[in-house]
Amino acid sequence: MQGLSEELERLRLSCDAVPAENLSFAEEPRPPKRQRKTKDDIKKELEHEFLTPSNSFNTPWLNKLQQRWDAPPDYRSLFQIAPTQTRTIIRFTREGLEGRVTGYKEVTVPAHSATAKNSTSLLRKPANRAEFVRGAAGFFPFAPGGLDGVEAIAAIEDEELSRQDMAAGNRSGGLNRVINFTAEGGLLEIPPGFTRGLDFEKKTAVDTKAAKEVEDTLGEEPLPGSGEDGDEDDDEDNDNGVRELNGKTSPENEDQAIGDEEIDSLLPVEFPALAPHGALTMGANKKRGKEWAHMVDVNREITNFRELVPEPAREYPFELDTFQKEAVYHLENGDSVFVAAHTSAGKTVVAEYAIALAAKHMTKAIYTSPIKALSNQKFRDFQLTFDDVGILTGDVQIRPEASCLIMTTEILRSMLYRGADLIRDVEFVIFDEVHYVNDLERGVVWEEVIIMLPEHVTLILLSATVPNTYEFASWVGRTKKKNIYVISTPKRPIPLEHYLWANKDMYKIVTAEKKFLEGGWKEANDILSGRDKVKAPPGSDSQAGRGGGRGGGGRGAQNQRGRGGQQQGQRGGAPRGGGPPAQRGRGNIARTGRGGGRTTAAQDRNIWVHLINHLRKKDLLPACIFVFSKKRCEENADALSNLDYCTAAEKSAIHMTIEKSLARLSPEDRNLPQITRLRELLSRGIAVHHGGMLPIVKEVVEILFARTLVKILFATETFAMGLNLPTRTVVFSGFRKHDGRQFRDLLPGEYTQMAGRAGRRGLDTVGTVIICAPGADEAPPVTRLRQMMLGDPTKLRSQFRLTYNMILNLLRVEALKIEEMIKRSFSENATQALLPEHEKKVKISEADLEKLKREPCKICDLDLEMCHNACMEYQRLTNELHLALLTNPVGRRILGPNRLIVYKKNDVRTVGMLLREGTSKGTEPTVQVMEIAANEQRKADDLLPYLSAFAQFFRALPQNPKDFILKSALIPLNDIECLTRTIIDIPEGVENLKRKKDALKLAQDQFVPLCGSWNYQDWDEFDYEKIKNLKFKEIEMARRKVGQEVAQRECIKCPDFLKHFAMEHDEWLIKENILQLRQLMSDQNLQLLPDYEQRISVLKDLGFVDEDTRVELKGKVACEIHSADELVLTELILENVLATYEPEEIVALLSCFVFQEKTDTEPTLTAALERGIAKIVEISEKVNHLQTVHQVILAAEDSNDFVSKPRFGMVEVVYEWARGMSFNRITDLTDVMEGTIVRVITRLDETCREVKNAARIIGDPVLFQKMGTCQELIKRDICNCASLYL
Repeated sequence: MQGLSEELERLRLSCDAVPAENLSFAEEPRPPKRQRKTKDDIKKELEHEFLTPSNSFNTPWLNKLQQRWDAPPDYRSLFQIAPTQTRTIIRFTREGLEGRVTGYKEVTVPAHSATAKNSTSLLRKPANRAEFVRGAAGFFPFAPGGLDGVEAIAAIEDEELSRQDMAAGNRSGGLNRVINFTAEGGLLEIPPGFTRGLDFEKKTAVDTKAAKEVEDTLGEEPLPGSGEDGDEDDDEDNDNGVRELNGKTSPENEDQAIGDEEIDSLLPVEFPALAPHGALTMGANKKRGKEWAHMVDVNREITNFRELVPEPAREYPFELDTFQKEAVYHLENGDSVFVAAHTSAGKTVVAEYAIALAAKHMTKAIYTSPIKALSNQKFRDFQLTFDDVGILTGDVQIRPEASCLIMTTEILRSMLYRGADLIRDVEFVIFDEVHYVNDLERGVVWEEVIIMLPEHVTLILLSATVPNTYEFASWVGRTKKKNIYVISTPKRPIPLEHYLWANKDMYKIVTAEKKFLEGGWKEANDILSGRDKVKAPPGSDSQAGRGGGRGGGGRGAQNQRGRGGQQQGQRGGAPRGGGPPAQRGRGNIARTGRGGGRTTAAQDRNIWVHLINHLRKKDLLPACIFVFSKKRCEENADALSNLDYCTAAEKSAIHMTIEKSLARLSPEDRNLPQITRLRELLSRGIAVHHGGMLPIVKEVVEILFARTLVKILFATETFAMGLNLPTRTVVFSGFRKHDGRQFRDLLPGEYTQMAGRAGRRGLDTVGTVIICAPGADEAPPVTRLRQMMLGDPTKLRSQFRLTYNMILNLLRVEALKIEEMIKRSFSENATQALLPEHEKKVKISEADLEKLKREPCKICDLDLEMCHNACMEYQRLTNELHLALLTNPVGRRILGPNRLIVYKKNDVRTVGMLLREGTSKGTEPTVQVMEIAANEQRKADDLLPYLSAFAQFFRALPQNPKDFILKSALIPLNDIECLTRTIIDIPEGVENLKRKKDALKLAQDQFVPLCGSWNYQDWDEFDYEKIKNLKFKEIEMARRKVGQEVAQRECIKCPDFLKHFAMEHDEWLIKENILQLRQLMSDQNLQLLPDYEQRISVLKDLGFVDEDTRVELKGKVACEIHSADELVLTELILENVLATYEPEEIVALLSCFVFQEKTDTEPTLTAALERGIAKIVEISEKVNHLQTVHQVILAAEDSNDFVSKPRFGMVEVVYEWARGMSFNRITDLTDVMEGTIVRVITRLDETCREVKNAARIIGDPVLFQKMGTCQELIKRDICNCASLYL
């Protein structure tokens, strides 16, 4: 109670403390009293609350009434990525004839539609008809065959497309059960109308007699005609006959084979070449291993050819040679072939058969040639043989739908990069003149095309004889993952005899059996040098017998520096094999390359007159005379001005051919000086053929020469480039030529190619080749003649290089990687061929590593690995330190005589003494030492670096002088472990250390005490304090630091340290080996990878690609440019430089991109053209500067040097031509030959077309129209004259 009263009192006091103003609420009015509800209100309220149904449950009720089902969690659904958003593209809305852009709209591309713009699959939808032949800039190329990554992506795409087609088929109903034969139960087991299917359980009765015959046949030697590499590869495709018996079918499996034959008879494969490739070939490849190329023995006759090829695609009126039969057989089996044979041997038969086979299969064959002229000629030849032939060149397109298409390799490359749908239909691609892969400028195109061809294409490679056919074929086979059969024949159908021309007569030096006659050479040499008129001094025969014949008396034997040899007593004597070419003398440098005074055409005239009259008497005309100068070709022909070799009937035929051919020219062009001059020459049976002639005139000469109406043809080397124009005699006006850099002898391949024109199959029994050297006073040296005539031709070598156009074309397509392209180039063939071997070595090393496990050790487990790594680093720094000594004068003196050193020999620690100062010169410097002593066997202590901390582990050296080595030896500087502080004192009486007695005295006196212990101060390292070189000091400090780290390691205290260190070292060696092998196998080992990275940097700086190497608008424009420098021309287009110029000026300025020949004429230019040239030079210098910054190495033909090269020599000529000046008048503006002018204008038309396409890409209708006008202005009259072959 007392507590309650206290609380009440506290409450009262607190109330008193409240201010009065806070008690104002007491005076406020109170709320009215709540009214009482009526009965009706209560009734309504109860009805609403309890009787009216509710629209929703309240929470408590909901929890009571709701029922839940337990669903198992699906974690995989979290990993699924939503399908990518449907692609859209922007399409411009254009109006009017000019195609003016008035707006744009976004167009949706269906998510799963594979088109040319998003897929490399062969199953993608065909593009528009307009792009069927040449493709388009934005199209993806088809997946190249043999590129594993690309093939895998294409296979996935194909599978997806097939699945969609199947699904569509299921929706539409129909024969889906028959079509979908890959599904489970999809194949019909009982044919419709049959009571039962094949009974696989029941075995056919064995014919024992037949089995015995097969067994006997298999026991015999292989019959002639079978390939070396076992034609078991082709069992599935064989019919019957000899080749079938070479397979691996054994008598035990005979009944199975009979059963197979019955099934095969029900399912005939009419065209084995069209049999499915894919999985079937992959399985076969695993069985065969990695040998893709197979040499075929052409010395074995194929006696049962008719049985092997019962229904040939083409019949020939003559019996095929063995090599041709082999090629036909393999083509029928769907294999690729590489045929290497001499000119006129009949390689064209193989090409013709492939074309006929494609027509039979209703597919296409593409015939590619190195030059446009050869394409035109082949088009005419094949038209005479086949009905369905077309041709594609830069400006001509005839029957592109034909089953046989002829084109240059560049056109095919463009079609492949631009994803032309025509490629789907191609079964064969025939590469003629494959030896042009050696061409510095254009050889890369062959490699690109071979790499880019899809998997379904069969390759036919035709080449002159080369030494490394197997190597090249292996590369092609490995790149394309295809078997390729090498069919090489060195035999010429028409053998050649080689002669030297001397004093109006021929002297045979090489027989038809390829035997060199030194007697014939000596006779010719004596006549040329005048020795036949002077009695030969004694001993000259032996000199000549050695192949020299340069010494001796006679003409030119005086003591002089000239041709004709030196006196016998003179210093140098007579060089072996004829010696090097004399530096001075007579003769035309363009023909003989001998230097000195040139002979004029007039001086040579007598030689040519006598030679041609001699050939005429001996019935050896027509003749082709190869001259290595365009100008001298013309002069030689002019020198024969009063000679006539044609009958009246021949003159009439020549006149008719010329008139008919020139009818397509305008009357003014028919009277061009070159045409008038050649018309007169041809009427007398004389002609000229070189690159400076008008194309139509060259073709007239070729046509007349093929008809033997031209008796004497003076031609440059280009005449031998593939043109199939054989003659009876070939004459060389010299054996040396200028190759653009220097004079050199003809290479064996070049000589063979030109000499191979001699001898016409079916007309001549032997071909005649004559070497004539006007102005020479001796015969060409024997050794050089022998090498040129009988030496091995030049090997096929890779000329693969990266170009900006190639890089940009490949970057467009995500699936194609430039590294894959480099890997598969012929240049990387040797490296890539070793990959399987490297992979095998890696697996073996990894297996060894698994076995090699160091035993556990509590002490060594702490830091042995770190200790070992530090030891290896110490040894590396020691090598660097010793090399750094060589760059310092004080350091070099340290390597002085008598210094005591420690080094490794055969991995055993050895001691020695330096014998002389300094090192030997060369890539690997060596020092000369006297070897003192070493232990006999290598043990674990030899693995340790030379550190004082490890001296306790070193074995003692031998101490008996008899066990010392005491011999002089050369030791690589890298093997030296330590240069000690000790200089050995040579005692008195020791004069020559090579004497055993002196060496033993030195050993007894000096070496025996030293070998007592490794702890002597004499073994301490030299103190390098005197060397102040900064770089040297850095190496020394780093090395000292590593040495201190090693000394502080705990593992050194382990009692089994040496044993554990050796095991750790073995493990490290294996790991290093694996690392090196993986490095060799990685992309980083590719030779061209640095060049690729440098070029990418240039493209990024110029804005052709972005930072993620995605191709920008500039890059897409550059993809269109093939005939000119893509970087400079693209910059020119996108900087809008061309917009301010008229069409005539634009085309004149563009001529600098296609003209690079020498000219002495200075063009007269307008102010506008001068401004344009200045701008082009400015852009080219900007591009060149970037390439220099990024160290891009440019090939000579890639260089865009517009300053030092005479690139602007044709600007005035093209400008006036575009303005309408006649061809006769523009030839007066320059010293460039007429044929070169036409060629430049033809190439310029191609460049204009490319710029026009670029204008379409960037949406510039004004430039597009201007470029069309440019083409119209220059393609007129003689520059627009169609080839006579078309």
